[in-house]
Amino acid sequence: MSNNSIEDIEKGDRVNIPIIKYFWQASPLTGSKNTSFHKFLRNISCFDHFSDYELYLFTKFLHIRNYAPKEVVFKEGDGGFGFYLIFDGNVDIYTASSSLSNEQDLNFVTQLSKFSYFGELALLEQQNKRNATAISAKATTLLTIYKPDLEELIERYPVVGAKLLQGLSTIVSKRLNAIANELKITKEKLEKLEENASNEL
Repeated sequence: MSNNSIEDIEKGDRVNIPIIKYFWQASPLTGSKNTSFHKFLRNISCFDHFSDYELYLFTKFLHIRNYAPKEVVFKEGDGGFGFYLIFDGNVDIYTASSSLSNEQDLNFVTQLSKFSYFGELALLEQQNKRNATAISAKATTLLTIYKPDLEELIERYPVVGAKLLQGLSTIVSKRLNAIANELKITKEKLEKLEENASNEL
């Protein structure tokens, strides 16, 4: 799926669970498998501050999409319109590196598994461009919320919309802190190498 424009999005079907069925699956008394949407979302930290009913409302704005093995979710440089949650399967993340021949090779970055998420900046930036390529490693099911869904969520259920934005902001903050820590460690290593090299001279 290429996200070159909002019109190109293949949204898949919206999750549509009757409220009685949803809360029956959510009940600890049912012994329901971990395949219920409620139990799935409860395993993701950015939804910790959602009430059970708010989680139910949120699921009404999610789209479910099945990807075949090696299917492209989005490509680096595509316009970003959706935030993805891995309900089942794995997604490989790659970045492109330009060679001298102007051909682009994909460099493997990491593999994401169930309960992982990616693409959150698409909901926070006005004109987001994907900074990596996402490809399903095997048959994979993703739950996705797109920008138009977020706008509708905020309009219809502003408290739930605000909590989602708060959760997304926390994700971005944690990732920026992790990058800052990695840069600090790398800088310290480089300084130590330079110091050792100077001492050897």
